[in-house]
Amino acid sequence: MSLVEFLPDRDCHPVEVIEHIAAINDWSFERSSEDEITISVAGTWSEYHVSFSWMEDVEAVHLACAFDLK
Repeated sequence: MSLVEFLPDRDCHPVEVIEHIAAINDWSFERSSEDEITISVAGTWSEYHVSFSWMEDVEAVHLACAFDLK
């Protein structure tokens, strides 16, 4: 089998997996659409705002992180 022939079986949406991880860790999150989620995580020196976007056409998750240093 070549890589071109490989089609992964996906049981759930990738953003749902990220939402599940956020819920387990008791992080606040917001789903702005089916393909996007934003999570807020308090760190020692900063609060992190992490956004994930699922891009179906290229089957990739885009990650962006913003933070305010204290």
